[in-house]
Amino acid sequence: MKTALIIALAIIASPALAESPYPTPTRDGRQRIHREGTCPTGYVGKGDKCEALHKDTPRAYPYIPGMACPSGTFRSGDACKEFR
Repeated sequence: MKTALIIALAIIASPALAESPYPTPTRDGRQRIHREGTCPTGYVGKGDKCEALHKDTPRAYPYIPGMACPSGTFRSGDACKEFR
């Protein structure tokens, strides 16, 4: 019974973990962020994600409407992107 409960919880929780709004790396080390409109420069849209073209592409973070981008970043597309 415990095993069935653990398996059921794992199946239910897996999609929620996959939809993280935080940057996640690809298998080859490139950054992937959740897509909210247009992707920042240096990123390409793949479905509902924006994926970095290269491993050394500056990191990008989702833009929060009504707020300024954090220090050390600038607005690019619908995201805030780090300076090099």
